[in-house]
Amino acid sequence: MCYTPQKMIFLMFFLFHYTSADLTHDVCKQTRDYNLCIETLKTDVYSSGADAKGLARIMIQVARKKAVHNLVYVRKLMIQNPQNPDFKQCLQVCYDDYHLIVTAFIPNALKSLSSSSPFDAAVSVLHSADQVSNCQETNCVKLSSNLNDKCNEYADFTQLVVDVIRTV
Repeated sequence: MCYTPQKMIFLMFFLFHYTSADLTHDVCKQTRDYNLCIETLKTDVYSSGADAKGLARIMIQVARKKAVHNLVYVRKLMIQNPQNPDFKQCLQVCYDDYHLIVTAFIPNALKSLSSSSPFDAAVSVLHSADQVSNCQETNCVKLSSNLNDKCNEYADFTQLVVDVIRTV
């Protein structure tokens, strides 16, 4: 059977795309939330050509986006509630925790993944979830159920991220 160069290019593209899609599904099948994993990875344009390490990187970057979103949310609450000293103090704890996640834990996870240390990357992501639990232990969650929901969502998502990292 003789293939023209155009047919070879099409065939290579088809096989590459099919293999990448299969990898995404195979990786997500190994997680605790297949649907959220697929949904998250399919929204990133680079996921279709990514290997397992690339998929893990995408998930870590999404976790960072979620943490940044929560950091901004906490900052808004701080601005909206300057008179309540208890609320202000606990919000400062939450702000500091999310700031640490965004500036230290997530960058460390990405760096560890890049240097072929998926275990260390997973540990960094799990430490970021621990930081969120510190925020939840303060009185803030009593004063803002929405903040508690956001913290829970982030902590749950980090578990999914670690599941993906484990496939590397």
